[in-house]
Amino acid sequence: MAFDSININFHKLVNYMIVAYAFVLPLSRAGVVLISVLLIVLWLLEGHFRRKYFLLSKSKIIMAIALFILYNVISFFWSDNLNNAFEYVKKYWYFFPMLVIFTSIKKEYIPKTISAFILGMFVSEIIAYGVFFELWHYRKATPQNPTPFMHHIEYSIFLAFTSLVLLGRIFREEAIRYKIFYSIFFITITGNLFLTAGRTGQLAFILGLFVLAMVSFKNKIKALFIFAVLSVSLLGLAFTWSNTFHDRIITAKRSLVNVAEQGNYCTSWGSRIGAWKVSRDIIEGYPIIGIGIDDNMQAFYRLIGSKYPEMICGGNTLVHMHNQYLQILTQTGLVGLFLFLAIFFYIAKLEIRNKEYKQMKAIYLSVTLFAFVSEVLLHRQFGMALFALIVGILLAQHRVENEA
Repeated sequence: MAFDSININFHKLVNYMIVAYAFVLPLSRAGVVLISVLLIVLWLLEGHFRRKYFLLSKSKIIMAIALFILYNVISFFWSDNLNNAFEYVKKYWYFFPMLVIFTSIKKEYIPKTISAFILGMFVSEIIAYGVFFELWHYRKATPQNPTPFMHHIEYSIFLAFTSLVLLGRIFREEAIRYKIFYSIFFITITGNLFLTAGRTGQLAFILGLFVLAMVSFKNKIKALFIFAVLSVSLLGLAFTWSNTFHDRIITAKRSLVNVAEQGNYCTSWGSRIGAWKVSRDIIEGYPIIGIGIDDNMQAFYRLIGSKYPEMICGGNTLVHMHNQYLQILTQTGLVGLFLFLAIFFYIAKLEIRNKEYKQMKAIYLSVTLFAFVSEVLLHRQFGMALFALIVGILLAQHRVENEA
C-alpha cells in the first residue's frame, strides 16, 4: 500500500513539474535545464517502465527521432572532429521532457500545461513591453529589439506560435467575454512580434495564419477572406507603426538587391544566401551520407577562403548554416535529411480529434517548418525545448483520446 502511495505521489510530482516546465520554458535557460533534469529523475522514480516502453515503442514519431539521433551518432565514423560532433549531438537530451510528457501527463494537466506556457509568454511580454517603452532595462534587450530571454529569431517563433494559438481560441470560442479576453492578448502579443527584429517569426506567422484559417473553417472562401483581411491589416499596421519592422523590411529588400546586383554578401540576408551557394558544393561532394557533423562548417570556411572570397565578410561569421535543412543535408546527407523529415511527416500524420490540439499541430508544423529555412531552430536550447513541449503534448493528447 505504501509503495502504491509513493508511486501516486511521484506521478503527481511529475505532472506538477511538467506544468512548471511549460511556464519556465520562455523565461529561463537555467530553469529549462533544472526542470528537465528534475523531470527525468521523477520520471525514473515514478516507475511503470513496461507501460512506458510500450507507449514509446509504438510511437512512429519517437522511433523516427530515435533513428535520426542514432544516425547522427553513426556519422561519428566519418567525422574528423569527434569532440565537436559529440558536443553537437549531446544537445539532443533537451528532447527528453517530451518522453515524460507523452507517457506521464494526466488528461486534466494537458490544458493546464498549455495555459502555463501561455502565462510564461505573458510574463515575457510584459517585460518586453517595459523595455520597449523604456520603463526598465533587462539584460541585452533594447527598445529597438525587446527580446528579454532569448535570441530574437527564437523569440519571434515563440511569439508567432503563441499568437496563432490564441487566434485559434478566438475562432473556436463562443462566449463573448472569452473572445474579448483572447482578442486583447492576441493583439498585444502580435504587437510584440512585430516590434522585434525577428523577421523569421513574422513571416512564419503569416504562413501559420493561412494554415490556421484553412483548418479552422470548412468554408474555404471564408477562410481565405479572413486570412486576407487579417494578414493585410496586421502587415499594414506593423509597417506603418513599428519602426523596427519597417526598417528590417527595407533592409532586407536592400540586402537582396545588393546580392543580386553587386554580389554583396556582407549582410544578414546576404550571408544566408551565400550559405546556400557554398553548401551546394558540399552537398555535391557528399550527397548521400554527408561530410560529417562539424566537418560541414570546416569545409564551408575552406570553400569560402579558396573559391568564394566575396563571401568572407559574411560567411566567416556563421557558426552554422542558418538553415536547418542545409545544416542536416551537409552534415549527414540525404539519409539524415530523410530521417529528419520523417519526424515531421509522422507528427503531421498523428491523429487528434480534439479541435484545439489539431489546430495546435497545424500551427506548430507550419511555423516551425518555415522557420527552418532561416534558422537551425532544432539545435537551439529554446527551440528544442519548445519542440519537446508541443510534440509531447500532441503525443499525450493522442494517447488520452485512444485510452478513452
